Amino acid sequence: MFLDYLINLCGLGIYDRVILFDFQNIIGDDYLELISKKFDYKLIFYDDIEKFRYIFETEIKKSKGKYLVILRSDLYLPYDIRCSFYCKNVSYRELFPKLNFYSLENSTIFDLDLLYIAHENLYNRLDSEDETRKFLVQDMFRRENVEEYKDYVTSQIENLLKEDNYSHWLRIALLYSKLQYIKYKTSDIDIDEKLVQKIQGKFQEFILNNYSTLSAYSAYDGPVLINRTLDYIFSNSNDKFALIVMDGMSILDWLIISEGLKGISYKYSSTYALIPTITPISRQSLLSGKLPVELEKPFGLVNEEKLFIEKCKEYGYKEEETKYNRGYDFDIGYMDKCICVIINEIDDLVHSQKQGNLGMYNDVRLLSHSGKLHELIIKLYKKGFDVYIASDHGHIETETVGNPRGIGIEMETRSKRTLILKDYAAYGKIIEEFNLIEYPPYYLPRDYKYLLCEYQKSFGNKGNVILSHGGISIEEVIVPFIKIEGVDV
Repeated sequence: MFLDYLINLCGLGIYDRVILFDFQNIIGDDYLELISKKFDYKLIFYDDIEKFRYIFETEIKKSKGKYLVILRSDLYLPYDIRCSFYCKNVSYRELFPKLNFYSLENSTIFDLDLLYIAHENLYNRLDSEDETRKFLVQDMFRRENVEEYKDYVTSQIENLLKEDNYSHWLRIALLYSKLQYIKYKTSDIDIDEKLVQKIQGKFQEFILNNYSTLSAYSAYDGPVLINRTLDYIFSNSNDKFALIVMDGMSILDWLIISEGLKGISYKYSSTYALIPTITPISRQSLLSGKLPVELEKPFGLVNEEKLFIEKCKEYGYKEEETKYNRGYDFDIGYMDKCICVIINEIDDLVHSQKQGNLGMYNDVRLLSHSGKLHELIIKLYKKGFDVYIASDHGHIETETVGNPRGIGIEMETRSKRTLILKDYAAYGKIIEEFNLIEYPPYYLPRDYKYLLCEYQKSFGNKGNVILSHGGISIEEVIVPFIKIEGVDV
């Protein structure tokens, strides 16, 4: 779809050395990585003139290799370098000539593949700003467009399912969340239940067989496992950073929330939460940089602030330079350099939700349009902070199957989809009664039993539909990690 269109338009694969001028920041990093892999380009971002001059003179000039260079700001490009590359401007005006380019540049575009489909199906030009804005929020989501988009995304997922690796699952999680977004936004499409079962079944197999290997991957390009998040932030930030933790935010939630971030550019990526996907385990690992087995109290949040401060001190910051906050309203001190902000609104919506996924979609949309996150990001960015947004776990719509009774022991913690038991010999009866998964203690204290509900099942009075978390569905485990790249203040 859009990727093939972009490749043909820009001569990618034809020329060994290509410079793309993308001053409108149209091409996301995910597309660039796919292009780089497809044509064996070395991908370089041109953001420092002297640095690139050094790379050009010592490597590119004498090399027979293939290079793709991206300029996202109007920096000086020396004539001799320009002459050594095929140069191409990328703009909304050329990519989507039937639409008003100013409106495109100043709007949040859900997905370039859907935009490409809708643009191809558009018979008339929409030259005015109002016409294009209406197209982006309404006409683009017409049934014929979303049906074609659904078929395309489904084929992408099917292809990715053929290879079982952690990076493909990150891509699948985003594509599946986009299908869910379209489903709840338009009410015009249904997601093939066989596809859903295939995704969840294969993902469960991947987690049970391969999750224990994720801690071995470097956080250089981004945290693979959530406990490496702060290591990545410390390595890629300037003197000051702020981490906004949206408790319980799924990828679908982020797609909705991002609608309300007008004038804010960001880089999307995703990471694996700690399992079981409950707040004490995963959020403590996020803020401490430690695995649950390394934590003194992995099943409670009493040490969370202390652990965050200790992690910052590990990287040379003083205690008085760190701040741990809850909620949107707090003062920023002149000494503050490491700020953590805990926002519980999404998790609160999850646990109070009475109308399932559709109700959650509507409630998160209201939260997005409230402007509170938008204002917080601008506030921190204007104070000179590098701003990141993370989540500790997602959530899933489930049917309740009843409550375990007569266990006769104290459970260390209990969620709607997780039982963590200690010194209980008869746990096999619970597994059989509720068809539970006996989860291996990957990264967890080994003197406990971890019993998880199957996909779409949870504990509670039998026969209700609720939103919950704690299990190993793809929606719960793979969560968004966002780097704010710019704010139009």
